[in-house]
Amino acid sequence: MPKLYQSALKRVQSFQKAQDGATAIEFALLAIPFFMLLFAILELAIIFFISSTLSHAVSESGRQIRVGNFQNCGQAAFKAAVCDRMSGVGNCNRLRIDVVSNPSFSAITLPDTPNPPVGAAGSPPPAIPNGDYDESTAGEPVVVRGIYYHSLILPPTLTRLESSPGTGSHIITASTAFRNEPFPAQACQPAT
Repeated sequence: MPKLYQSALKRVQSFQKAQDGATAIEFALLAIPFFMLLFAILELAIIFFISSTLSHAVSESGRQIRVGNFQNCGQAAFKAAVCDRMSGVGNCNRLRIDVVSNPSFSAITLPDTPNPPVGAAGSPPPAIPNGDYDESTAGEPVVVRGIYYHSLILPPTLTRLESSPGTGSHIITASTAFRNEPFPAQACQPAT
């Protein structure tokens, strides 16, 4: 075998045996998908946590309407009660509350869930407009719905959690339906 072939063969063999930088290259190939998966799991965990907190807040605040402690208090006071029960999780400007009542459960119609408003790039998202609020009486069916517009941390193309394309938000909804207890007419007395 000529010397030229032998030297070329030795170079190829030494290149195959060289391990310098192999770990760095392997890490670079695996790090991007690993961190994308890790942050997507964290984003989903945040959404589940907010969903659970919103569900609890809507249920507990709705109980105040059911037992007659929240009659004639108004929408702003009820939204504040839901926000207080969310214990600082999320931004109350991104919360919409609908309280709808009617003499019959079958006649109750909730308004459509609006798409989240999109603000200018680099500015905080605009506040969500208030929902419907009906004062209810004793024995009347009521549906309370809370809608929270969670601004996603990761780009939606990575997580696929965006509810409405182009908004960068995930819509979280919690509802409760009940018939008011037979309470006497009274003034606003929300319990804490």
